[in-house]
Amino acid sequence: MRYLLGFSYAGTKFTGFQRGTGERSVEDSILQILNKNSLGLNLRCCSRTDRGVSAIMNTCTIDSDRNVEDIIGILNSSLEDIYFHKYTKVCDDFNVRKVTFKKYIYLLPETGIFPFINIDDLKKFEGEHDFSNFCKLNGRNTVRTVTEVNEFQRNNVRYISFVANGFLWNQIRFMIGYAMERAREKETPDNPFSYEYRVRRLAPAQFLFLEEIVYDKIDFRKVIRKSTRKKVERSYMSSLTMLNFNKFMLDLTEDR
Repeated sequence: MRYLLGFSYAGTKFTGFQRGTGERSVEDSILQILNKNSLGLNLRCCSRTDRGVSAIMNTCTIDSDRNVEDIIGILNSSLEDIYFHKYTKVCDDFNVRKVTFKKYIYLLPETGIFPFINIDDLKKFEGEHDFSNFCKLNGRNTVRTVTEVNEFQRNNVRYISFVANGFLWNQIRFMIGYAMERAREKETPDNPFSYEYRVRRLAPAQFLFLEEIVYDKIDFRKVIRKSTRKKVERSYMSSLTMLNFNKFMLDLTEDR
């Protein structure tokens, strides 16, 4: 049977996401526990977030004949700074990367140039564009459709949210970098896709969160309990003390 699992992690506690780095990556940490306890095979993850980027909701699939809640219990008791909190059963050929949309949020600290970022500069990225100037090129198609860029406040903290059918490597951080350059440098062009313009600034990773991944006709079941709530909060707050993460943690750790 194939299961789709939802999980969160504090990205600042890891050397990156992708397996095979020889260091403490998110994917290697999960794979180690799966293999050690014979929990499942064919681990496939949806989003390989940049080093330092955290996730409130990333997803992965595994193939296993074991009880899925037992699997999640073993993962959560064995892993540090990674927490599995949702699951659903899917068909055997389900592709974890075939999503309806992904949503990221970027926290704007009240220091440096961040308070002067203008949401109108970021709204220019809405729609279908070639983002080759706003990513690290790795041979992939660089055309993406950004459906929403919005600003909101939560507990007096300012955030920018980005929704798209997919994002490229470093894309959001370069988009924020453009807005930072616009706030600081008068010569930065009004049109971010201008042929002459090349973004130079890459925004810090630790303020970026993968908040949501949505699939067509997929409903998850929450499994995380109050017993793990303090552990979750301690890990996030020690790693990201400058962030107000309480609302997210309350949502994740709500009893089913």
